[in-house]
Formats: sequence, structure tokens, C-alpha cells
Amino acid sequence: MMKNKKGIELSINFIVILILSIVIFGFGIVFLRNMFIEIGTIKQVTDEDFKANIENLLCDSSERICIGTNRREIRRNKVGFFTLGIRNTYPENKNFYINVEQDEDFGDADLSTLIHNQGKISLNPNEHEQVGIAVGVQGSAGKGTYVLNVYVCIDEDSSCEEDSDKRYGTTKKIYVVVN
Repeated sequence: MMKNKKGIELSINFIVILILSIVIFGFGIVFLRNMFIEIGTIKQVTDEDFKANIENLLCDSSERICIGTNRREIRRNKVGFFTLGIRNTYPENKNFYINVEQDEDFGDADLSTLIHNQGKISLNPNEHEQVGIAVGVQGSAGKGTYVLNVYVCIDEDSSCEEDSDKRYGTTKKIYVVVN
């Protein structure tokens, strides 16, 4: 009788160890599968994501007006995007109007611009917001570097003169390189 008890006890121990081994092996497979899924997700982060995040960092400063990346190469019949950051340094809520004009001193090209929210933004005191500016290059544009002047006005919808007290901050430049 003693030999049978030892044999059964040995068989039960073997089965328990076998079940534990299978469970641990299963957890290992699940862990590896999750790790490979995360690696795939990290690989999906592209250079565009890095550039966009760096641009946000560049334009998240205490300046009144800033442009994240001010130079882009844009092909004919394509659109490039720029980020303009505005911080309200006044103690009260202000309305800001963004204007973009082509600098005539640097050539005349068929560039079209589109500003998020038609270039109108309202900010509370010390609030910072980033606005997208899309620049389209027409097919007839020649090769070269074109300059766009970006300026912001306060509390008026029309253009403001450079020395006007309605001008907020300094004029910023956007450089569009057409190849």
C-alpha cells in the first residue's frame, strides 16, 4: 500500500508542476505579445510627429507672438502649415486679428494663405493659443524663397499700420521655399 501512495503523490505533484508551467508559459507569451504591440505603436511615431511636438515646444514661450518653424519647403500645387502662437499679456480679455501679407521685396508668387478661424482669436489674460496658418503654392509659382509678413492687431478687423498702437508685438516672417 505504501508504494501506491508514493506513486499517486508523485503523479499529483507532476500534474501540479505541469499546470503551473503551462500557466507561466502562457503569461510569458501574453507579455511578449503586448511588448511587440507596444513596439509597433512606438514605430508609428513619425518624423512629422516629432517636428510637430518640437514646433509646439518652440512656440510655447512667454513671447507675445512666435512662429514655431518659420521656414518650409513647399512644392507647387501643395500646401504647407505653420504655427503662430499668441499670448495675451494684457490684464483684460482682448480680441486679436492675424494678418498675413506677401513681402513684395522678395518676389511675387501665387501664394494663398488660410488662417484658422479667419484670423480672429479672443484670449483671456495670460492665455496662450496656437493658430494654424496654411500656405498654398500655385502651380505657376517660380523657384525661389518667398517671404510672408505675419502681424497681429488688437481689437480691430482691418489692417493696422506698423507704428500703430493697435499693432501687437513685432512683425514675424514666414519663409516659403519653392523648388
